[in-house]
Amino acid sequence: EPANLVLLDIRMPGKSGAELLPEIRTCYPDTAVIMITAIAGADVAIQCMKQGAYDYLIKPFSPDEVALSVERALEKRGLELENRDYQQNLEQKVEEQAKENRQIFLGAMRSLVFALEARDSYTAGHSRRVTEIAMATGKKLGLSGEELENLRWGSLLHDIGKIAVDPAIVNKPAKLTAAEYAHIMTHPVVGASIMQPVVRNKEIAGIIEHHHAHYDGGGFNQKLGGNDIPLLARIVCLADAYDAMTSNRPFRDALPRKEALAEIIRETGKQFDPLVAKAFLEIPVADIMPQKKKILIADDEPSIRLLVRSVLSNDYTVIEASDGQEAIEAAQEHRPALIVMDIFMPNKDGLQACFEIKANPTTKAMPVLMLTAIDHELDKKLSAEMGAAQYITKPFSPQELLDAIARLLKNSR
Repeated sequence: EPANLVLLDIRMPGKSGAELLPEIRTCYPDTAVIMITAIAGADVAIQCMKQGAYDYLIKPFSPDEVALSVERALEKRGLELENRDYQQNLEQKVEEQAKENRQIFLGAMRSLVFALEARDSYTAGHSRRVTEIAMATGKKLGLSGEELENLRWGSLLHDIGKIAVDPAIVNKPAKLTAAEYAHIMTHPVVGASIMQPVVRNKEIAGIIEHHHAHYDGGGFNQKLGGNDIPLLARIVCLADAYDAMTSNRPFRDALPRKEALAEIIRETGKQFDPLVAKAFLEIPVADIMPQKKKILIADDEPSIRLLVRSVLSNDYTVIEASDGQEAIEAAQEHRPALIVMDIFMPNKDGLQACFEIKANPTTKAMPVLMLTAIDHELDKKLSAEMGAAQYITKPFSPQELLDAIARLLKNSR
């Protein structure tokens, strides 16, 4: 363990104290050094002090002089160490607080993106799916942990600029006009402007601003091309396009995976970076298209079944039943991961159907989410007694349904 203090004579055989002093200060910066000499020259004293000595004692000296000098040197050393520790702790706390604030802000922005997507059942879950595809591609490319973390946040927030886009255009159930397309394609620049005051990370900002830049220099409102486009933005560009092609839209059905991959290949070197496209095409299907979980929706109202299907179809395989008996049979046949069921239905209501599903050993583990148009405490009590895991009241928002399903699926693992 290094000494707290060294009394060092200037003149010694071999290596002198003057030569040893800078070595001590370099190797043991926390050790205080007091120089001792028989020469009362000011030049020597000044030189020693410049090299980091705390004090300079001239022989002959009294014990009291030594004791006082040592006491002051150790006191000064203690204060310096305390101050350094305080500064380090303060800097660490400031950094931790700044990181926490960034995480809170990014989390809030992510929730805002999910809320924006939930306004349109066709784009619900888009940012999450883009993130999964981008992360799989980034890992294939061998990105570092820090790069992957930036890719994750940039992917989740890439469409944040759509907060400024007219919802009527975002949700338009038909192909966009040229003017509408121009309006919606302002969202990368708008998103970058929104995030600029708080997101200092250039990689995340680059994803938001340039995720529609094409490798060949095209892309609406984009001036970059080739490797001038940030790599992470090039990854998200492909992930975003692939998810758009393989998701349902109001004016068209989703493309089959095979056709979407063929389009990726056709656009390699044009819209997409060849390196990114190659990595993406080498990813196992299960990594970017995991087997969809089945969800059974049982409701006698076709409009409710249509709503649930439109909200869930991009992420889940949806099975429909129009009454309680059909729900029981569908649960046994398809073994869904979760059942969404109305309480009031003909030919066996939801409560009775739930009871029978929970009484059957082959279906009892399936979580049941009950729906009703009446927010009644008795219905909630009966639903729980019949084995339902949760209960939501109509009308419900798409996001409310998605959140409830996500919670139940997580708890059922």
